[in-house]
Amino acid sequence: MSLPFTQGKLQGKERKNALQSVQEQAKAAARAAIRPVLQGFLETEVCAKLGREKGEARHISSQPREIDWQCGHCGCQDANQFTRDGHYRRGLSTGWEHLSDLRVPMLECQQCQHDVVTQFTILEKYKRFWMDLDQDVLFGSGFCESLRHLQERWSATIEGSVGLRTLNEWINQIEALASRVHTEPITDVPPVIQLDGIWVTIQSQHEKIKPDKPHRQRKKRSGKKIVVLVALGFWANGSREVLDWQIARSEDHQEWELLVQRLWERGCRPEQGLQLVVRDGSGGLGEALALQWMEQAAAIYKATTGSSARTLLVQWGKQWREQAPQSVATLERDFEQTLVFYALSGLTLEWIRTTSLLERTNRELRHKFCQVVTFGSHKGAEVAVYLQVQRLHARWSGESWWDTSHALYFELRNLHA
Repeated sequence: MSLPFTQGKLQGKERKNALQSVQEQAKAAARAAIRPVLQGFLETEVCAKLGREKGEARHISSQPREIDWQCGHCGCQDANQFTRDGHYRRGLSTGWEHLSDLRVPMLECQQCQHDVVTQFTILEKYKRFWMDLDQDVLFGSGFCESLRHLQERWSATIEGSVGLRTLNEWINQIEALASRVHTEPITDVPPVIQLDGIWVTIQSQHEKIKPDKPHRQRKKRSGKKIVVLVALGFWANGSREVLDWQIARSEDHQEWELLVQRLWERGCRPEQGLQLVVRDGSGGLGEALALQWMEQAAAIYKATTGSSARTLLVQWGKQWREQAPQSVATLERDFEQTLVFYALSGLTLEWIRTTSLLERTNRELRHKFCQVVTFGSHKGAEVAVYLQVQRLHARWSGESWWDTSHALYFELRNLHA
């Protein structure tokens, strides 16, 4: 290990060559280190399963020592009948580099002399990539990194190709965790729930066949607008959480009813602590009014009491009724319902008198939707929302998205175990 250092400061091409040399040597060191670490854990697991160290004689006993590995031919699970049978070599792509000759232990059943089917904890059969790729894909997707960016980065890391379909299929496995969110009981019911919708585009498939650029026959696809209905909960201690969401065709009451009914079934009820539901009912009001009008209207909801808000509404209505009668009528309609939050105690009014905090949450979701442009399926949209919700929850609770995204990988594996 040597570098072309001199008495003077390295600059230009010499400095570049020195840095590249360090990178290559560090990469070689990492590659040399990861192989014995993985192989060491594989050998350790074999010793634990067999109950004996390498080179130790096999125990002959009438009492079987059953393990979760079994012979692929006779189905025997007695570790006393298994012996080591050398190794086979396989490739494995990791976050350090691609390992082309990882030595994996093999076992033989002494009852029938056939191979034992092994399920190693740190290694999955027929899987080309190690778990750090799966974890990194979740981390990057949660930070709105596109599939093509993930593909390019990992292709450079392993010095080989990584397919977009491989990445997409792995991300979509998270739908199993997303589905669980929609059904889990809500035991800590928030006193306030805000509801709002965000529009996105999703692709739909038609029966008509159309050739693509490589002249393959594919069903014609087109984009259509859908809406993600979001429910955000607030607690008196300042915490917040996306309780649920619904991918719907519109914001009609029938679509909202599905989400509201599910929240009800999961436990969000008045007798469990729910005090207020806030929704954005202004429609196009904000676009129709001037900034000065909006400032004066906003002052109504900044009043310290309900009676003060009513007084300000009367004054504001007198000023604007002639110029904007429909807008005034819109604000006056159901005005008493909008003042319910004044009757609540222990809650910060800034959280509940508008849906601004929910709109900030939706802005985070839009960032992902803008990056994707068009989702290829309902599953893809569901997974994207779930990952963004988990990232927001990590931020709001002061946790690291790195740790949270890595934990999702293990949650998914436990779900499939």
